[in-house]
Amino acid sequence: MEKVAPPAAAEGLPTEPALRKIRIPFIKRGTVAVGGVREHLFVVDLGLRGVFIERPQPLDPGQEIEIWFTLPGNEIAVHARGRVAWWRSAEAAARSRTTTGVGVEFVELGEGDAERVRQYLLDYLRRHPRHRRFVRHPEEAEEEA
Repeated sequence: MEKVAPPAAAEGLPTEPALRKIRIPFIKRGTVAVGGVREHLFVVDLGLRGVFIERPQPLDPGQEIEIWFTLPGNEIAVHARGRVAWWRSAEAAARSRTTTGVGVEFVELGEGDAERVRQYLLDYLRRHPRHRRFVRHPEEAEEEA
């Protein structure tokens, strides 16, 4: 019996464990609900497990939020419940030449939304085969600087 490689491996895409760690650039306006109050913010990057959102005010790690954003070419919003994984202060952002904001881990993402995010990520990686930006905790990035 002939073994068949998984589609991602056959296309030169990362393995599933690596794919779960990759974040891609993604600048899109989104809506975040924090404590029942909605804010319009920018989603700055995207991965299978979460997003980074620009936000000048801190949120506590572990705090639950809701987020809505659209994918390019699709007007139906992705909706997720998430939790704040980490916060990047203005000082840390200046040192790393990035932006102030919040790393959000998806806690609940509908199956259809999860599949749309996965397909968008895979399509991006097909168009940009050298892109391999992995998620790192902000303190690890600061140690490397």
